[in-house]
Amino acid sequence: MKKLLLLAAMLVPLAASARKPPRHKAKARAAPAATIDPTHFFASRAGLVRIYEGRNETRAANPDDDNSEPAAGASCEVLEAKPRESAAPGTMKEACTMIVDRKPRPSTELTYALRTDGIWNVQVKPEGGQSQEISRLVLPAPLRIGSSWKEPRGSVELDRTVKSAGGLCHAAGRTFADCLILGVTQKQGARVVRRYTETYAAGVGLVEDAQWDLVDVKGL
Repeated sequence: MKKLLLLAAMLVPLAASARKPPRHKAKARAAPAATIDPTHFFASRAGLVRIYEGRNETRAANPDDDNSEPAAGASCEVLEAKPRESAAPGTMKEACTMIVDRKPRPSTELTYALRTDGIWNVQVKPEGGQSQEISRLVLPAPLRIGSSWKEPRGSVELDRTVKSAGGLCHAAGRTFADCLILGVTQKQGARVVRRYTETYAAGVGLVEDAQWDLVDVKGL
């Protein structure tokens, strides 16, 4: 009898445990999206020269058409570049020259502040003119894949979204191994005017957008 009671006592907890519903494993939490420092994709070396070709001109394709737009281009040279250190903002200054029908126009000096909240264009100085203080956000920080922001520009609004970072892009006969690609939707009120991409290469800066294509780069 004692053996039977002992066996029963051993079976009771086993039976109870068998009746317990199985425990569900806790769902693994998705890792937070990696943050992206936008200054990584900005021009970072003094003396770097980027040469662009306009995407909308037609004069080059139709030289006899007086109603076509003139062939246009631009050249931007980095004058100075100071990286951001901890909370102290960095700076980047460049001089950009418009080239229309192969004739350069007066250059414009642009100054950028590399802050913890993003890259800001803070000053514009036309050649021979007075500098103008502005506050235009170029790229916010930190960025993440899928993050979006808006930029009012006159009568239109630009909605930008980070599509990818760290992949390949091609420009100026080169392949850049570390690029930032933004999807841009241009709106006028509720109407979508057009969609395009903006691409930046690490240490180089902008390589293409709705207006410009990078066709040469010097000083890498």
